[in-house]
Formats: sequence, structure tokens, C-alpha cells
Amino acid sequence: MESATEQRGDTLVTIPDEVRATATAQLGAFFEEVSGIDRHALVADFLDTSKSRRRADILERYVPLHGKKVLEIGAGFGTNLAAWIKGYGIDGHGVEPGSTGFDSTVHGSRRLFAANGLDPERLVNAGGEALPFDDESFDVVYSANVLEHTEDPERVIEEALRVLRRGGTLHMEMPNFLSYFEGHYMIVQPPIPWTWVLPAWVRLRGRDPAFARTLNTRINPRWCRRTIAALQHRCDVTLVSLGEELFLERLSRNFAFETAVVAGKLGMVMASIRALNVGNWIGRLIVGLRGHYPIYMTVRKN
Repeated sequence: MESATEQRGDTLVTIPDEVRATATAQLGAFFEEVSGIDRHALVADFLDTSKSRRRADILERYVPLHGKKVLEIGAGFGTNLAAWIKGYGIDGHGVEPGSTGFDSTVHGSRRLFAANGLDPERLVNAGGEALPFDDESFDVVYSANVLEHTEDPERVIEEALRVLRRGGTLHMEMPNFLSYFEGHYMIVQPPIPWTWVLPAWVRLRGRDPAFARTLNTRINPRWCRRTIAALQHRCDVTLVSLGEELFLERLSRNFAFETAVVAGKLGMVMASIRALNVGNWIGRLIVGLRGHYPIYMTVRKN
């Protein structure tokens, strides 16, 4: 069998077997060690285009996608962009850095694009700290679970705003390290106010803390507000949301997570909170403590 084809609504994306096999052997194997979840389940989640649709639904709360020129920072295997080009009519482009052990994502994303009749040149081997695009080139700049892995997340946001057109929208999904859940190790965590806390906590849970040391654990709602405030001196931008309303919505009703693996791990926790959450008071308390998960940072360039 050459490939698997996934259809969700009006989105039809072909996943080449070569891409799935490579993702399983490299990315899946790596994160199986980190999370303790089977690599095949992880890769099914990485390549699930229904997740791309759910992400688009959230993004479209802030900006309609059809006809927009969109840049994804950290395009991974290209599933979001392929699904959005085919199902939402975007002019999509992406950057994905080739790095030791994960250079397959760049090749894999181009292979996936080619299998879907899309131009592989839309995907560029580059990092978010130095985007190879002119100023004000895109209507939307998007990323999901990327910022915590970058060397300089403040610079990534600055670059994203540089290439964003006036009136455009920056939307970034990221973990909240002041929250109760760590989405890479798939464990409950205490708030992480200092960088040494997560590696120590992971070690206490009997896990290898090496990967935890690579994460930018300073990312939280306070950090987001400070970062955008600092950039307002150079760029006229408005912080629209950090996703608090989506978190409260999830607690008040069965609102789906974009990532099936995370949904499975958090399902019992969320169900327990919902059972006690009369009037959404627990959710509002968590938001007040800056602990909602994840962060959806939406910024508009004026």
C-alpha cells in the first residue's frame, strides 16, 4: 500500500507511507522515551489531519483563513499547511529547521506536499529566529508547540511580527509552565517558576531530565504579556488573548483538545474538575493564578 489518505470534512490529505515510517523511527522513537507513550500512537497524533481542522477552528475565532497568506513557524511534517491549503483555501508557507536527529521532518514535509500535489518549495529549511522572508509578507503567522523548543523565543516572536502585515494576526499555541500539566512527559506538574524545577520534578518521577533541560520553561502568561509589552515600543501591536476563554469553555463543556494524546491523558483530570466546577469557579481560580493550559497567544498588528 503506497500511502494512507485521511479525510476530515472538506480536508483530504495523503500521508505517504515513507513519511509515516520515518516519523515513527525518529520523532516517534524519541518522544516515546520522553513521554512513555507508544511511538505509533504518537505518530498517529503527529500526522492526524483532524487535529489540523480543530486548530483551524480555533484560529478562525480570530481571523478567517480563506484566501489568507499564512506562514507556519515549525511546520513539522506539513500536515497543518497541507490540510489548510486543500480545505481552507490558504496560500500556505512554512519553515522547519533541520537539526540533528530531526532533519527528516524537512524532507518528510516536502514529500508529503509532493504527494498531495502541492509545491514542496513552500517549505523552507529555516528557524524562527531568522525568517527568510521580507517585511510584512503574511496575513497570518502561526505556530503550535514550537516556541518552548527555540533558542530565543523572544526573537522568534519579534521575527513573526516583522513578517506580519498590518492588520495581520499572530497566533501561537504553547505550553504554560505555570500550569498543572507537562505535555512532553505527559505528567502532572507543579507550577515551574524557575528553570531548575522541571528537571528536578522529572527526575523525582523517575524520568530522564535531559530533555526537560532543553525546554524554555519561562514561558507562561506573565512572560507573554511582558514580551509583547516590550515589543510595543518598536511595533504597534495589540495582545488580543492568551486563551483564557478557551480554557474556561473546555471546563464548562466537553470542548475537544487539538491533540488526542493530551486529551487522553487529561480526560480524567478534566472530568473531575468539571464535576466540581459549579459556576466554573475552579476554572476562574486557575485563570486568576495564570495556570490555564495551554496558552493560545493571539496578537494583532495594527
